[in-house]
Amino acid sequence: MPLPDFTHDERYLVESAKSPRAAYASSSYMYGYVLPASFFAGIAAYQGSVPMLLTAFVVVCGFRIYEERHQARWLPVWRSVIDKYEAAVLEAQGSSGCDSSS
Repeated sequence: MPLPDFTHDERYLVESAKSPRAAYASSSYMYGYVLPASFFAGIAAYQGSVPMLLTAFVVVCGFRIYEERHQARWLPVWRSVIDKYEAAVLEAQGSSGCDSSS
């Protein structure tokens, strides 16, 4: 099956997903805010401080919202990659004479 024509952004996403470091790319960023928030939550639980618990909660929620917004900007590009792959697969099945309806 020949690869579809991808734009520069689509090629970047496909290559980054194929990278062996792809699984670790977001986890290091995640630990950058989960560990400090866990530290705040631990001290807050030890001292019974509600403001510190709220601070830990706000830190985690804030960074999760930021991370989701960052990922959302790539969503249309991922959809176009998937659409192009599906079209290429259907074209390859059609040209080979395969019938997948049975």
